[in-house]
Amino acid sequence: MIDDSEPTGSADSSGETGRSALRGLSANYSKIASRYDATRDLPEGMLAACYDRLISQGLFPPGGRILDAGCGTGQVSLPLAARGYDVRGIDIATAMTSVAQAKVRPDWRARYTVGDVRDIPAEDGSFDAAVVSKLFQHVEDWQQGCRELIRVVRPGGCIVQINERGAFGNAVRRFFSRKADERGFGNRYAGLNPHGGAELSAFMLSQGCQPVPVDMSDLRWETEISYGEAIGRIQEGLFAEFWDLPRDMHRQLVAETLAWIDTQPDGRDTIERLTPYLVVEVFRAPGQQA
Repeated sequence: MIDDSEPTGSADSSGETGRSALRGLSANYSKIASRYDATRDLPEGMLAACYDRLISQGLFPPGGRILDAGCGTGQVSLPLAARGYDVRGIDIATAMTSVAQAKVRPDWRARYTVGDVRDIPAEDGSFDAAVVSKLFQHVEDWQQGCRELIRVVRPGGCIVQINERGAFGNAVRRFFSRKADERGFGNRYAGLNPHGGAELSAFMLSQGCQPVPVDMSDLRWETEISYGEAIGRIQEGLFAEFWDLPRDMHRQLVAETLAWIDTQPDGRDTIERLTPYLVVEVFRAPGQQA
């Protein structure tokens, strides 16, 4: 069973900002918890279609125990709770888990508490499956996180990584990122490069996991954002990849980006339309399938 008490040392010394101190860096999103859901566009219908396919392939046993590691505000796993799964979510950010727990309905079996994927407070083989989303890029020792997921998932259970791509790659963010690159701040993620190749797959294979093919290529949707909203989100500090930029540099890059935006015909009212899509990777934990 998972320990639902809050482990000590799961956040940094301030408790709410920056990075966790447990075995290296890990982004703590507590400071933006109140804005997170409004700025992360992952339609529930896309998740529902994703889970329909995973369940139909027998990857999530009916009513099973599911771990959501790096659960944030519960966006990814609450739809599983609504389907009758027993969900446990952990995250180093206290405020994020509080938001997630507040969404849990009385008839759902779901519990969101503070915990670190690199030291999961659960016994070996406690879960039938685990889900993660946009986690490993924010954890410096992401390999230890993978080992822990393999440990707490039962032999033959699945570890599922669900990421949306193309939702945040608007022109404003690309411009801001390019300016940061030019100043020598090109490596802005604490952990796994989200734009990299097959590093996660290679590591999971080295740990005895086997990939499970799933086809989610048609799970795409449309969204839009104005240039003004895009730069506003950067100014608010809503993206962890920019948290470690020196404050003066961050202000300068914002000013340069605003100047570029103002050269556009519609300025901050410019609307960009995006077509995000789901990328889902499934790994079966080593051992005999139950």
